[in-house]
Amino acid sequence: MAEQANSSFERTKRGRGKPGKTGTAVSRREEHSAGRVDKFLTTALDLFAERNFASVTIKDIAKALNVNTALIYYYFDSKTDLFRATIEYAVGRAFENVRALDDKSADPPTIIAAWLANHVNKYAEIHRFVKIALDFRGAHEGDPDIANAIENFYVEERKLLSKIVREGIKQGMFKPSDPNRMAQFISTYLDGCMVRAVILPDFDLKGAVRDLHHRVLEMLGYSGRKPAKLKPRRTSA
Repeated sequence: MAEQANSSFERTKRGRGKPGKTGTAVSRREEHSAGRVDKFLTTALDLFAERNFASVTIKDIAKALNVNTALIYYYFDSKTDLFRATIEYAVGRAFENVRALDDKSADPPTIIAAWLANHVNKYAEIHRFVKIALDFRGAHEGDPDIANAIENFYVEERKLLSKIVREGIKQGMFKPSDPNRMAQFISTYLDGCMVRAVILPDFDLKGAVRDLHHRVLEMLGYSGRKPAKLKPRRTSA
């Protein structure tokens, strides 16, 4: 379950469990509720991407889930609140695999490759995020919470990429460069690829991302080999 989905659940959840219940029972109930919220957000993401914010109603989402609208309002204050949580969920899902690699201290080239591959392997999810983000910019620019949720994707992406480039330079894998500019370059190129894939269904996203990968490694001066460890110099007696 994505980290962002959990945070969305904690903000929108109203039920806290009845007094007297054991911790295990409460934990099971919360786990069940979190799983239900995930399902709500996945379905909402599909509908918002397939149509648009204005034309999708809570009733439409409830019908797709085969639940009563009151159950959705139990977790979300409004359609706008659900839309915001849906974006946060999509952002969390986009990052979860790459964050796992970063947490395991994978080497910088591997994490960069994983982030680029993510846009191919998780194309459907990121594609939906791009579509609803574009829809928001066209119709709902006045809501700061939603704007912040969208902006968070790019903030997190730049943080992740600049950190990885900086670490690669520190380890001697990459040549000295500006980590922030490199992160911005990768992010902007990927954005162009994803938007073009939304507009042109026949666009070769995999090929474009592969070309970007080669170009980034070239710009970073990465040879495909880890730097050799320097042997301690012997001092004459």
